[in-house]
Amino acid sequence: MTFPRSFRAFVAAALVVAPLPALAQTPDPAREEPAEVEEPPEPGAGTPRAYAPDWRKGAFLLSVGGSYVVPLGSIASGVTASDLVSGGPGVSVGLGFGLSRHVSFELDGNYGMLGGGEACTGCSGSTLGVGMRLVYHLAQGIAFDPWASYGVGFRTSLVEAPETGAAPEFGIGRSQGIDFARITLGGTFYPHPVFGFGPFLEGTVGSYRLRPDPGTSPSVYGFFQVGLRVTFDPLRGGKVRTPATVAAAF
Repeated sequence: MTFPRSFRAFVAAALVVAPLPALAQTPDPAREEPAEVEEPPEPGAGTPRAYAPDWRKGAFLLSVGGSYVVPLGSIASGVTASDLVSGGPGVSVGLGFGLSRHVSFELDGNYGMLGGGEACTGCSGSTLGVGMRLVYHLAQGIAFDPWASYGVGFRTSLVEAPETGAAPEFGIGRSQGIDFARITLGGTFYPHPVFGFGPFLEGTVGSYRLRPDPGTSPSVYGFFQVGLRVTFDPLRGGKVRTPATVAAAF
């Protein structure tokens, strides 16, 4: 069967035009992926900044301090420290080296001059402790540096009685022992990059292994100190000024 030429032309045109409506269809909004919306920053969120430079590692520091020293505990079994001596002024010195951003190692010593005690008002004494400690610094790179330390060391103490007057039978003379726990809390304020000062509290616990009377038994002694420490950190100044110098160059 032969179709007329006009009919065949109509069919061909229909086949060409048929896909156009599908191509011209309007996109379905339901099928489109929603655009990502950036959420606003949380309240109080600041601009992230790089970690502060390390001003402590590899730096040496020197500290000197003055304090009031109070003896506690016993010199030997049955001999209370407060019976022989009482509190007095003290001095301390330390040399430290920074191990990391927050930790330093120190060699230090302290000396205290003691007055007369309750049972021997004419007595006098002194105590010297030397040792080492690790210091943990809560912060670095700011003007105030809170810190805490734990240390151990050697101690020698001397109690002297007057030539006349009553004095306890034991405890007069030199005793030597070990500070097996020396805990200190303090803080240093730096008004200048290389100079700082601040208060400290220190408690020491130990035992005298050598005593004036070998017949006595060892017991636990203690010392409490409250004072002010001055710190010199010469290398800190160069590290603190470095960022400002670099910024000025640009």
